[in-house]
Amino acid sequence: MNKTILTTLALAALGLASAQAGTGYVSYGKSPKAPAPMAVPSLCECFNANTANASVFAAAILPQNTTDELDDALGGGISMSYFFTENVGLEGSYSLFGTDSAVHQISGSLVLRLPIRSICLAPYALVGGSMHSDGVNQGTWHVGAGMDYRFASCVGIFADAQYNWAEDTSDYTTVRTGVRFGF
Repeated sequence: MNKTILTTLALAALGLASAQAGTGYVSYGKSPKAPAPMAVPSLCECFNANTANASVFAAAILPQNTTDELDDALGGGISMSYFFTENVGLEGSYSLFGTDSAVHQISGSLVLRLPIRSICLAPYALVGGSMHSDGVNQGTWHVGAGMDYRFASCVGIFADAQYNWAEDTSDYTTVRTGVRFGF
């Protein structure tokens, strides 16, 4: 019986001792530091400042007046752009359209975009000028707007429309849609 009482008392003493271990924090001086926040990369880093893009696109030319030498036609092209800030950049593009005579268009634009990083979408506006050649060389001015959507590794799709004021032919609209690669 003595062994039973001694064993019970010993277990009770161990239980009380373990219940007291680590049950409070006493600080003498500085409090403990919180862990540093994790650096999570942005999903849309391709909309940062000092970024470049290369694009390939399908396009259409839609003249205001088809009695001129221009007809509705399909074509395509390439473009390069560079953004100095996340909102302001320059774009140069070359387009080729298959009308009665091939229409070549080389253009330069100031691009203003407003990235919505939470959904990787950037609406943009552009304004600029171009050289249009279809046997007759002429200058044009354009203004337009579009959307740029990015997914995996800064690859995305875009679509835009531009209204072009031409010197010698009727004014026309160009519509582009394609793939954009950021680097």
